[in-house]
Amino acid sequence: MDKTNLDPNQPLPGMPGDLLNEVRTLGGYRLMRLLGEGGMGAVYLAYHEGQDQQVAIKVLADPLASNQAYVDRFYREAKSGALLNHPNIVRTLGVGQDRATSKHYLVLEFVDGQTAQSLLDQQQRLALGDAVHIALDVARALEHAHSRSIVHRDIKPDNILISRSGVSKLVDLGLARRLDEASHLTAARQGFGTTYYMPYEQAINAKRADGRSDIYALGATLYHLIAGVVPFVGENHLEVVEKKKQGVYAPASKLNPTVPAVLDHILSRMLARDPLDRYQTASELIVDLERSRLAAPVPSFADPNRALQDPWVQQCLASSAEPTRLDPETPPLSVAAESDPGTTLPEDNVWVLRYRNPAGKLCRARANTAQILQRLKRGHLSLKIEVRRADGQSYHPLSYYPEFKDAAPAQPIPKKAANVSTKAALSKAMAKPGHPRSRLWWIGTGAVVLLLALLFVLYHLSRVP
Repeated sequence: MDKTNLDPNQPLPGMPGDLLNEVRTLGGYRLMRLLGEGGMGAVYLAYHEGQDQQVAIKVLADPLASNQAYVDRFYREAKSGALLNHPNIVRTLGVGQDRATSKHYLVLEFVDGQTAQSLLDQQQRLALGDAVHIALDVARALEHAHSRSIVHRDIKPDNILISRSGVSKLVDLGLARRLDEASHLTAARQGFGTTYYMPYEQAINAKRADGRSDIYALGATLYHLIAGVVPFVGENHLEVVEKKKQGVYAPASKLNPTVPAVLDHILSRMLARDPLDRYQTASELIVDLERSRLAAPVPSFADPNRALQDPWVQQCLASSAEPTRLDPETPPLSVAAESDPGTTLPEDNVWVLRYRNPAGKLCRARANTAQILQRLKRGHLSLKIEVRRADGQSYHPLSYYPEFKDAAPAQPIPKKAANVSTKAALSKAMAKPGHPRSRLWWIGTGAVVLLLALLFVLYHLSRVP
């Protein structure tokens, strides 16, 4: 966290001494040991006897507590954290000011593990499957945060905690911004974030940061995890920012031969100079990361026993191992292949569907031919939904494939065609002898014929001498 620039025009305030030398309890929590220090303060492991719960207590540094802007930012972090509840985000449990010491503190979920930066320091670069697993976890965290209009603005290895069961959790919302609220905490043309990871537009003005800025920072983080270095290296902030302005960096595969072309392509979109050229949502990124099949189901640095006991890990493993579930919130379809757990479907009979659920979230699911045909006939799927074969790469509408193009129920008649058909039917009905309008037609026609005959007779009589 030492690279976080809270204000590029001022040096960071000095850090206070270890709080354990001053006080043993804070807000009803007994402080046990120091976990780490950062630009905003220190984090301690604490224990609440009444609740029999271990937590992490983040304490605002004394020099910052006298600055109302930093105090406001501290409580905004708590407010943003309270809106987020996701397994890949460290939960915010409470916030307050201790009566005895007047210190501001934030109560957080305690994660028994290490940061992604610590893993980098130990291994120089991570195994491909482990790195993509971390990126996928963080992408899911961003999907949740962005859906609640919260932009993190400081994605980096130091802010990714990894539990002993292998679950990556995003931490530190100190620089987070609510897109649905006006904020005066970021001065105009001030760049908040971490130089090596934030995108160019955020370096120029942090108010420009949106969800795509977080995607860029995650791209820089993933690049660092697999290449061992950040994509843009420089001696100082200005040099790095200037390189990001140009947007030219060495592909990760040049530094790590194990990186496949598909991951280079994903990184190129995440690290695009122009936000319009990046993934526009975290959901789109998740789809491509899952399609790459590069993420390890359980990372190598995880404790296997803890991983198998972690409910979230179990849910993720079950979801990835169940190819027939169309939506995590929808029960499986009743088809013969699902009724027999021992049935193994051939890859040429399995499809990957890409669609948006009612909430607008981009989803990807696997289903066999029988299931898709069944839902088409019931009207639960449209021929326009995009799908690819499990062993294929390109998505096409269902109507593109012979298996499905004739399987959908009869489509409703277009309005214009319905009008034409209705007029034709009326005309046919009117032509029947018994139809009331048919009698009127004959009477009118007869009157016209008699009138014409009378005019013809009068014309000839007028010519007789």
